[in-house]
Amino acid sequence: MGKVVAIGGGELRKGETYILDKYIVELSGKKEPKLLFIPTASQDALGYITLIEEYFGEFGCCVDSLCLITDIYTNEEIQSKILEADIIYVGGGDTVRMMETWKKYHVDTYLKEAYLQGTVLSGLSAGSICWFEFGYSDSDSFVNNGQWDYVRAYGLGLIPAAHCPHYNEPGREGFDKMMCGESIVGIALEDNTALIEENGQYSILKADKERKAYIFKTVDSELKKKN
Repeated sequence: MGKVVAIGGGELRKGETYILDKYIVELSGKKEPKLLFIPTASQDALGYITLIEEYFGEFGCCVDSLCLITDIYTNEEIQSKILEADIIYVGGGDTVRMMETWKKYHVDTYLKEAYLQGTVLSGLSAGSICWFEFGYSDSDSFVNNGQWDYVRAYGLGLIPAAHCPHYNEPGREGFDKMMCGESIVGIALEDNTALIEENGQYSILKADKERKAYIFKTVDSELKKKN
């Protein structure tokens, strides 16, 4: 049980995360895995769905989407789509609203079941934060044009840590302050890097050797950061 590939960010169209995405497919152990894309965070953006279908189709995946914003499903259909997939890939966007929608349709519960049965859970940005206890999110920017600030967005807690994606971007250093006094570990990932969890073992995979990943831990009331 337990397979998660959390990607800090990167442009699929430019092939920036190719190495990471190839690893996701290989981790399924299937030649033609069933990949379920969940684009809730982007409000089921059609262009995003088309991109994922074409992109992962080139890896040999049979791609389906769970469009909770634009389509209507029965509870049984949602459960079936999630639990029959070999790979779950969650897209970027508004983490807070995504988690609210997932709870409404019990997607959070089914994803935890999928984790326990060994399904590969993956994604980037919002699709990375969702696997952690909480993350440093720009969700406020999707509802407030102009003045906004980063917020704490709660995830599924499959990885017992806090998380900041896109750590190479200006403004993301505020995650350092968020972690002050926290009892759990913090994981900050720059774009084109991924944290991999497999059966309780953790590792870092990079699509760009120049990018970095950081771990934060409070020791004797002082925040320590290392890459």
